[in-house]
Amino acid sequence: MSTRKQYNRKKSYNHSENRVGFVKAKKSLGQNFLNDRVVVQDIVLCGEVEACDAVIEIGPGRGAMTGELASRAGLVIAVEIDKDLIPGLEELARLYGNIELIHGDILKLDVEKDIVDKYVRPRGLSKVKVIANLPYYITTPIIMKFLEDCPQLIDCMVIMVQKEVAQRMTAKPGGKDYGAMTVTVNYFTESSIEFIVPPHCFSPQPGVDSAVVKLKMRSEPPFETPDRDYFFKTVKAAFLQRRKTLANALANSPMTSVSVSDVTEALAEMGINVMARGETLSGEQFAELSGKLLRRK
Repeated sequence: MSTRKQYNRKKSYNHSENRVGFVKAKKSLGQNFLNDRVVVQDIVLCGEVEACDAVIEIGPGRGAMTGELASRAGLVIAVEIDKDLIPGLEELARLYGNIELIHGDILKLDVEKDIVDKYVRPRGLSKVKVIANLPYYITTPIIMKFLEDCPQLIDCMVIMVQKEVAQRMTAKPGGKDYGAMTVTVNYFTESSIEFIVPPHCFSPQPGVDSAVVKLKMRSEPPFETPDRDYFFKTVKAAFLQRRKTLANALANSPMTSVSVSDVTEALAEMGINVMARGETLSGEQFAELSGKLLRRK
């Protein structure tokens, strides 16, 4: 994890510069607006944004980062669900000329059809990056949407999330933070925590620290999977009941359709303790296990 930024001193962002102004944050939408110019600039720098890039910003809010992105990228597609923020963002889009605003829910959009085909490909831009301060309450669904639905379309993701979520995304096998999200993120990306952002950099202030995570999409998975769909089912089933042994967790899940003996025999073949729990297996071991279980079905 990088420690190059500590952000111990509050630096307010001047919202009048981006012309969006102040709109009261809505707790129901998990809004915590970023208000620190230095943090904004560091997030954009992590994304290495260039004129050949199209950037998808999810939840631009008051536009603190949108203008910074637009000044560097070829195109910014800003997806905002809050109708009260749209007028100010429309003015920002007119000011820069390379911002496309979508009033909608990112989880209900088809990224390729509604964003890439409509806005990116017609402009001939070479890379698509996701750079955003994600709403805490839907962080995981958003990440999984991009990883599972369209990883081939994305070059990288630079996202602000809760610190504990960042730790789960980058965890090593064997600890409490390691889980299904960790395995999935590692399968599709090379991940790193870039820096920690304290609560005073937001308005309103959240009750926890945040972290900026960079996910660089892999050109190829780090290991082979006999059946990718069954691999992910095995991983998810292993952590749905993480207090149970791996054998019991997988045998109790309709996603895997195996017996306890199937799992224990497969683990024994791999030289793994039959009483092992899911958090002790690496992604590559899950891939091998899923292959052995698939042959036993």
